[in-house]
Amino acid sequence: MNDAPALAAGGQPPVRAASSGDIGLSPWFTPVRIALIVWGLMSLVAIGAKWHAIGALELADTDDAMRMAQVRDLLAGQGWWDLSQYRVNPAGGGVLMHWSRIVDAPLAAGILLLKPLFGQTMAERIVMTLWPPLLGAALSVACVLGYRGLSDRRIAYVAPLFLIMSAYIVAQFRPLRVDHHGWQIFLAMLVMAQALRPATWKAGVLGGIFAAALLAVSIEGLPLVALFAGLAALRWALDGRADDRARLCGYMGALAGGALLIQFATRGPLGLSGTWCDSLSAPYMAAFVAAAAVTFAAAGINPGRASIRFLLLGAAGVSAAGALLWTEPQCANGPFATLDPIVVKYWYRHVLEGQPLWMSGASDAIHVLIPSLIGLVGAILAWRSCTLAADRRNWATIIVALVGTAALSLLVLRSASTAHLFALPGCAWLGLRAWAWARTIASTVPRILASVAAALTLPLLGSMAVATLLGPLIPSMKAEAMAAGEEAATVNPYKENCLDSVALADLDRLPATTILTPIDLGAPLMFWTRHSFVATPHHRNKEAMADTIRIFADDPAKAEALARKQQATLIVYCRTANDFGKYRDARKDALAAQLYAGTPPAWLEPVPIASRAGLSVWRVRPAAK
Repeated sequence: MNDAPALAAGGQPPVRAASSGDIGLSPWFTPVRIALIVWGLMSLVAIGAKWHAIGALELADTDDAMRMAQVRDLLAGQGWWDLSQYRVNPAGGGVLMHWSRIVDAPLAAGILLLKPLFGQTMAERIVMTLWPPLLGAALSVACVLGYRGLSDRRIAYVAPLFLIMSAYIVAQFRPLRVDHHGWQIFLAMLVMAQALRPATWKAGVLGGIFAAALLAVSIEGLPLVALFAGLAALRWALDGRADDRARLCGYMGALAGGALLIQFATRGPLGLSGTWCDSLSAPYMAAFVAAAAVTFAAAGINPGRASIRFLLLGAAGVSAAGALLWTEPQCANGPFATLDPIVVKYWYRHVLEGQPLWMSGASDAIHVLIPSLIGLVGAILAWRSCTLAADRRNWATIIVALVGTAALSLLVLRSASTAHLFALPGCAWLGLRAWAWARTIASTVPRILASVAAALTLPLLGSMAVATLLGPLIPSMKAEAMAAGEEAATVNPYKENCLDSVALADLDRLPATTILTPIDLGAPLMFWTRHSFVATPHHRNKEAMADTIRIFADDPAKAEALARKQQATLIVYCRTANDFGKYRDARKDALAAQLYAGTPPAWLEPVPIASRAGLSVWRVRPAAK
């Protein structure tokens, strides 16, 4: 039986598996309600687990701190289109951030709404606590709606359980995690959901709009956007179907038009003319417009031979690359190509989420790879079991997307969350089959063992099982476990930044000035104080980042001149922080080593502050006249 006519007419695939009643649930328990209940319960547990951190506003990532600094500036009157951070590198006039107002908007709106009731500080705490789980609830609903059309409809009922057992995804929706990574995952799911719908112009347009929004949030989504464009193009090139042609044109047109509109709405005229390589800008929009124009021309010609369609669509890809390089040739080298080598050495190579998987430990590699492998096995088996063409196409979409994002996660660790998102349906399909098989076993012990095996299709449990089995066999994992044990035995919540409340209060009471800190300390201090900072861990401020590292880790004879060049009047550091440790190990006579040894140069004088954790403050003496 072929369901193509019904799908071409815009109908939904026929129901092939269970309804809520068929799986033993009341009809009230729809997939969406189950998704909200499961995610809500998990979120309550997460809020309880982080209650102390919420009360103290202990942010786990420097980007969360910088995000809130950006939101505060917006609420204080900084222009919607002005994304400059003027408290970073004030000597250079501030830093134009590469972030998007799409992420700022709900945070600012929530604080603005709650501030009259609770005050600024409590409003921020409430929004930072609740917004990430609320966005995660939207993701959970998007998952069940996006995957409900697969060959086994039960997947939509169990997908929420598999989602909350995907650690790399859930981590981006925990309380206080207000940066853009959750948005990336959510928008990627919306793009996937449209790719799984029957091929229509509307599905293509919606997919293209969501893809444009994803790129506006982060240009890191470009490989994913290109993958779905390539998949849509491949389907039309192979079969020449009118519905596939409509989807492709809708996607490419909405991607090009949506990128222009969203960019103007969130960044203004400068967003349309800027030529940045690390965010959506003119070079990328030129590429989308060129690709869309050639795609529309190919669709208008509508050649009957597959070889001609492939040739024309290949020309669309070439035109996109040509437009990108013609507009800004530097983008061919990537967004970090212009970083100073010293910044690459002491900062970028240590941002593990942006590094290849092999830069991480064996345990991390297992937790990245296993969910994708389970999902891929399940998706392939599901594809092989399908009898309807539409079902096979949907599973093929998932397989291609999963293979692409899993390969990307090998090169960029933070892509693992999107790969695991696309692994969910394969994991769920495999888990449902394994559970059903286990229930048919008459003997108690074998049935229990088979049920445990079925539970291992849950991403987190499967990864933990593999890590437990391989741990004794891999020396590096033994060393990781020992180091983790030693770390747990020596509990020091202030080790990485020394930000105890007493020290922060004392530092904030000092007259507002420009502070030089190690790279990773700048953003948290921006969140907690009124001061400005020479550098934070944000790559557009590349010259000041390089100066900062040279002051701490390079020739001490040049440190004073560089500090005065950056107009820093205070130097603040945490003796136990990792980056400060790297600076003082760089050379024995560097400023960081001198400060650690208690032998500061003559151009610095101590500033006493009350600190339980060892935050050190030094004043730059006035220059001799």
